[in-house]
Amino acid sequence: MKTKILSLCCAMLLVLAGCSDDFLERSPSDQVSSTNFFSQEKDLIYAVNAVYASIGFNSWGTSYGYSTDLLRIEALTDNALDHHSWNAGYRLADGTASAYDGYVEIRWKERYRGIQRANRIFEGADGVTDMAASKKARFLAETKVLRAYFYFDLVYLFGDVPFITTSLTPDEAAQSTRTATATILDAMLVDLTAAAADLPTSYSGEDLGRVTKGAAVSLKARILLYQEKWAEAAAAAKEVMDLGVYTIYHSYQDMFTYKGINNSEVIFDLQEMKDKDNHWNFTMQNYGPNSVGGWSSGCPLQSLVDAYECTDGNPIESSPLFDPNDPYANRDPRLTHSILYPGRDWRNGVYNTIPGATYPGKDIVAGDDLTDGTGGQWNKTATGYNWLKYISEDDIDNGDYWNGAIHFILIRYAEILLTYAEAKIENDDIDQSVYDAINEVRQRPDVNMPVITTGKSKEELRTIVRRERRVELAFEGLRLMDIRRWKIAENVMPGVPEGLTYTDPDSGEEITLSWGERTFNPNKHYLWPIPQSEIDISHLEQNSGW
Repeated sequence: MKTKILSLCCAMLLVLAGCSDDFLERSPSDQVSSTNFFSQEKDLIYAVNAVYASIGFNSWGTSYGYSTDLLRIEALTDNALDHHSWNAGYRLADGTASAYDGYVEIRWKERYRGIQRANRIFEGADGVTDMAASKKARFLAETKVLRAYFYFDLVYLFGDVPFITTSLTPDEAAQSTRTATATILDAMLVDLTAAAADLPTSYSGEDLGRVTKGAAVSLKARILLYQEKWAEAAAAAKEVMDLGVYTIYHSYQDMFTYKGINNSEVIFDLQEMKDKDNHWNFTMQNYGPNSVGGWSSGCPLQSLVDAYECTDGNPIESSPLFDPNDPYANRDPRLTHSILYPGRDWRNGVYNTIPGATYPGKDIVAGDDLTDGTGGQWNKTATGYNWLKYISEDDIDNGDYWNGAIHFILIRYAEILLTYAEAKIENDDIDQSVYDAINEVRQRPDVNMPVITTGKSKEELRTIVRRERRVELAFEGLRLMDIRRWKIAENVMPGVPEGLTYTDPDSGEEITLSWGERTFNPNKHYLWPIPQSEIDISHLEQNSGW
């Protein structure tokens, strides 16, 4: 599918370049519109592919990088820190952003760009008469799912937003008002239910990667969980489980590499393609460690590292296996598969950030120790850790720093299992299936963490499933939604974000790596501000506190 979408969507992008992609943007009356563009099957295919192209902010080019924004949002949580003040989202993370923030504006604009492309399809598709009805229904169903994905992103970031389902004239755009989040999400649930009926469970060949029935129902489950409609969320997740299409992939280590592309766990992903200069997927360049030329744009925080249990299934606070002098030994293998930490095998040596540290019998890969005298000081980790998930040694070896093509996973089966478990727990419907769902995730062959035994209280299971979501889905863009919907952001975000603590080899003093200070006002920061540029045009009411 990626070849088809990425090659064909360009034509539609050019056709629609002058149209009102931003819902408040004016467009001349003599340009091509949905009413005169759609006449053949290929027109509809071009148009739908252009909607797919909006998922990863493809039009951002070199400013943000294709797909890398979807990883960047992790640094706006208690999981990670981006210490580059010039990067997108920096002020949102530390609590000093304003309604003029460029990242806020571009996120809003790009999501409405995708929505407008979808709306034009619904308005113009009747003009396509040379396409089988079932095939047209499928393409329209794909578009419904994508539009729902965009709207969900908007409401969980901004709250109530304008609910636009048709193209707007300039006068109509200026009169847009905010619609209640619940109203928007309920409408998207209707769309997703309808879409699922017209979508296949899988594709092959050039269609591989398009929206499936599983993707539609999975997004439905995510929205219902966000709305705290526990019984319905569990039912939607169970519907995905009962499709019999998805299984837990055998290797957590390989899942986020080229080896894991299109694996059995992927429900929906952002499919990438090499050798397309206009895509600029620089995941390796953005997030890789300094030792291999990366910028360390988003470094894991100590609180995330501490969230990984020991191999006996106990937290580090209570496990007899935890050794503070060897803190990464006997830990959940997902830590090793997700994060570069001092002493981890890396690039035919070991990764190290601790001044003066030695690893007998192993060479240290130079460039990440903050005091080793190597160049690029500002691109070294600020926390003592770097991400490993989605960082490809193949891209490093091949010099593909700006041309990555690992598919970014938007929805996968492990999330569905954890959604099912959480929804059942919160609905006081705890049975064996809750334990089975959690344990299916924990007992992935290359993870094999101890099973959660029965007899746990609701509070104990809530703690378990929340921890499981954090470590299983780290660096996948879901933590921001989780700390908001659980209303714990006000507890986990404020203060000085900290990295590892080490003993200075010269002074013997304990040093904790830290960077800046974050503030979080619960009366303000659970939502982003409506961009001031939109308020200036439409006079939308601003979110509280902004």
